[in-house]
Amino acid sequence: MTVRRLIALLLASVPAAVLAQSEPVDIDQEPRHRLKFENEHVRFFDVQLEPGYQALDHWHRNDGVFVNMYVAPTVAQDVGGEPVRRGGRAIGETYFINYAARPKAHRVSNSGATEYRVTDTEILGGCSAAGPLTEGPNQTLIVDNERVFVTRMILHPGESSELRAPCGMLISVSGGNVTVEGPQGSESFAMPVAGFKWRKSGETLRLTNAGKTVFHAVDIRVK
Repeated sequence: MTVRRLIALLLASVPAAVLAQSEPVDIDQEPRHRLKFENEHVRFFDVQLEPGYQALDHWHRNDGVFVNMYVAPTVAQDVGGEPVRRGGRAIGETYFINYAARPKAHRVSNSGATEYRVTDTEILGGCSAAGPLTEGPNQTLIVDNERVFVTRMILHPGESSELRAPCGMLISVSGGNVTVEGPQGSESFAMPVAGFKWRKSGETLRLTNAGKTVFHAVDIRVK
């Protein structure tokens, strides 16, 4: 095989968008950052990078809460910076990044042999939460700042917790079957891994694990 032929084959394996990219794209234009939900308060992205995938340079301009689903090592590189190798994060690891104050354009590559998956809940507008915020039953606090109050829920079969007013995003880490009860009645449904449930209610809702395995979730209350 000639050198010219080898170069042509290598270039053919690289997505055309990567070769042609001259400026970072908006996050919703990055192919693996899939926008699943949007309203005036949040945008919810399900990010899935298969082994070897190298994302386009893309912007983060809104504050975000990130929840890791699948563990894989990655390589992150800010535009104009050097690549940084990161080990796999723990399943369910949750963190807040204040991109509204410090916007950043970067790319992330999956350097592992398994899928990397993380959800990004961008915080757009507040919900006018009043009064002190505290954890509900079977919850532990993860983040409390001016934008969000984030807790982790671990519910064994039959156990319950609370989804408190006025609005928030429940994100499933483990997957499972749940029931949500409120003044308007009850609703039972399955939540897959990275599944989500948005709520906007003036009343506290009761969340119960209706399945046969432990249900692990992260609840993001928007302030």
